[in-house]
Amino acid sequence: MKTKIEKIKTVRQRLHVEVPSDIAKRSADAALKEMQQEVEIKGFRKGQAPLELVRKNLGPAADKEIAKRIVKDTYLEAIKQENAQPLTDPSVEFEIFLEGKDFVYRAEFEVMPEVKVPQFEGLALEIDKVDVSDEEIEKELKRLQAAMTQLEPADDSELGPGMMAIVDFKGTVEGKSFKGSDAENFVVDYGSLLPQFEGGIKGMKKGEERDITVDYPSDYFNKEIAGKQGAFRVKVKELRKKVVPELNDDFAKTLGKFANMGEVRTDIRKHINNAKDEFKKRRLGFLAIRQLAEKDPFEVPDVMVQNELGAMLEDVARQFKAQGKNIEDSGFDTKQFVTEHMEEAVKRVRGYLIAFAIAKHAQIQITDEETEARIALIAKQANQPVEKVKAQFGKDGVVERLKSQLLYEKTLDLVVSKAKIKEVKPKKAKK
Repeated sequence: MKTKIEKIKTVRQRLHVEVPSDIAKRSADAALKEMQQEVEIKGFRKGQAPLELVRKNLGPAADKEIAKRIVKDTYLEAIKQENAQPLTDPSVEFEIFLEGKDFVYRAEFEVMPEVKVPQFEGLALEIDKVDVSDEEIEKELKRLQAAMTQLEPADDSELGPGMMAIVDFKGTVEGKSFKGSDAENFVVDYGSLLPQFEGGIKGMKKGEERDITVDYPSDYFNKEIAGKQGAFRVKVKELRKKVVPELNDDFAKTLGKFANMGEVRTDIRKHINNAKDEFKKRRLGFLAIRQLAEKDPFEVPDVMVQNELGAMLEDVARQFKAQGKNIEDSGFDTKQFVTEHMEEAVKRVRGYLIAFAIAKHAQIQITDEETEARIALIAKQANQPVEKVKAQFGKDGVVERLKSQLLYEKTLDLVVSKAKIKEVKPKKAKK
């Protein structure tokens, strides 16, 4: 079998293949025998018509199936013969099979580009100097305070600030129900809902029912009801009063190992500072690899760019979900997102390829211990048993993707360690 590789682009190749007539004939006969079992030809029992007659009867459809079978039977051997490494399934062009003649076809596919290892030592990187502000500490204290807040029955009270309630409601917009319009045992944390809804239920008592209206803003995430008026029937089933603990030394002791609020604030400052250091480290890695990618704007495979765009869209969907929203119902324009983020996806892919080229050059390896440690951390963050997470990671090549992520992170750490880093004062945001 004669083969030849033609370089179309740095990331695309065309494989020319000439299949000897005898090999092509075997594949053609195999394809025709499969068609023979399905086609019905007058004068012959099903599956008994001569192969030549089967081909003549089916015409171009038979020619196409024959070509597909020859390609299927020879393609893997052809790419092996040329030591080609396709990233994608091939786009195939072929000539009609003629008995006694060699069969010729061409297969195009994407390949990895050859990435030069860049000079990464001494990169000049600037990053904002980070400090922990008193406001950040107080915000975390407020979060802890809210987490430690207790609820007391308040059957004789009225719904308002500092209260929570269990309610049932049924709603419509323009006389029709909509997604989320009805609920039973819905928890109302007064101060966290639409102001109009809260204004309508303010002062309600246990057992009371009330009709209210809500004007949804034009930019409301649910486009089905954005800019429209909703009508609700609300019933209060239970009332609870928030008992918020004071931020004093007694509160500090309830948190465990602390004797006073001073120690709590010191510990909070430490944890926020550690989180900012970790973010700073990742930010420096991003800046470093982006700088290297912009110095060498080589071509990248379309399939990798599309995969990266898909991952970016999944991140957006997760953000919507974290806000209790659905990306499909929010009016999010996927096509516009792809258009606007295409160049960013290209740069990210370019960065990944540069990082892995550096990793190979520097002989960076990921040990089983490092992989196990990351899985354990993921299990802890998800509050799941390690063995359960391991079992999940054992499916669908997740462990290999995790190792690639660890290799990428480890490579960025190397690049940052060789960089010249300058901390600068953060620029004030323009009003």
